[in-house]
Amino acid sequence: MKRKHPLIAILLPISLAASNLIISPRFGQAQTPVRVAEVRLEKLQQRQAVTGSLRAVARGDVAALESGRLVQLTVRAGDTVSKGELIARVDDRRLKSERAAAEADRRIAEADLKRHKATGKLAARNLARAESLVGQNAVSEQEVDRYRAEAAISLAEIEAAQRRIDRATQTIQLLDVRLADTNVMAPYDASVVARHVEPGDWVRPGDKLVTLVSRGPLEAWLEVPERLAASIRSDRPQNGTSGTVSSVVVRSPALDHPLRVLETKRLEDVNPRVRTMRLIAKVENRDGVLSPGMSISGFVPSGAEQTYLTVPKDAVVRRSGQPTVFVVNEQDSAPQQVSIRVLFETSNRVAVSAPNLREGSQVIVEGNERLLPSQLVKVTNPPKFADVKIAQR
Repeated sequence: MKRKHPLIAILLPISLAASNLIISPRFGQAQTPVRVAEVRLEKLQQRQAVTGSLRAVARGDVAALESGRLVQLTVRAGDTVSKGELIARVDDRRLKSERAAAEADRRIAEADLKRHKATGKLAARNLARAESLVGQNAVSEQEVDRYRAEAAISLAEIEAAQRRIDRATQTIQLLDVRLADTNVMAPYDASVVARHVEPGDWVRPGDKLVTLVSRGPLEAWLEVPERLAASIRSDRPQNGTSGTVSSVVVRSPALDHPLRVLETKRLEDVNPRVRTMRLIAKVENRDGVLSPGMSISGFVPSGAEQTYLTVPKDAVVRRSGQPTVFVVNEQDSAPQQVSIRVLFETSNRVAVSAPNLREGSQVIVEGNERLLPSQLVKVTNPPKFADVKIAQR
């Protein structure tokens, strides 16, 4: 077996590490490829940073509706269920026996109804015959009265039989509902966060089986100072659309982009202890990364429109707690690290204050995470540097 030359073994990792670098003919040094974007002056409405947390749109305990032995529990903590999916099944043998008895009672009542209807027809004919003969003195008044009583009794028995049929039918319908309730279904698309019983346990109506948290959109509950009451509002998409509400920006530490806001609701209630109002923003959770209880930050309108210097959010690098951006003065050069003060955020840009930053400056938005001020860069989407006023070093 051939052995690699020691020099090759040493140089191979170095050559692989440098495969993403570009050698500058100007400086003879390796360059890091980066992408840049422009610093802009924009008219924006100032925003106030607020804090809050995420809550599920729906969270609840799914309980048993019927007494009996739990014969099946299909989910465990961490499982997901869809609306209408079977979660648990309670023993239904007793209810099925009760339903069979109710069916038998109804059949007996139906047979009685037929018998009483036949008796009623006979009583009605006898009464009609007696009433026709009473004028001929062939039948006494007492006999006519007796026939009338028999006809009335027959009608009452027919009505009673019909009532027994109705009652048996209602009993069967109720038992059908109770039999359906022995199968416990998921009320909405959800994740199972707790399981409270096991198959074989005896459960009663109201006993908790599992705890569910709804999947899909979440609610961001933001604590907004009462002085911003005039700036916050309830905002829902019109005409059944699902447009993004732009009056508030919501961000999570778990994601590197703002959350899509579907609607906002303002609670008309002030916390007397801290003097804050609650603004509820319904946000998308398309990737399922977010969970109820996570902390979030929001940016709500707090003033009139003004002109601000803005940079893309990807341009801001926070090192040792100090936000900075890297400014590229030439296409092939070492970037200048400029300290900034973040004023507020919008959906995709950041309003900043920075004396050494100018409109039209080119800031690095890709490749700036581990960049050093003395490191040479190669701009892969070169702007027209000749047409742009660049902040001098």
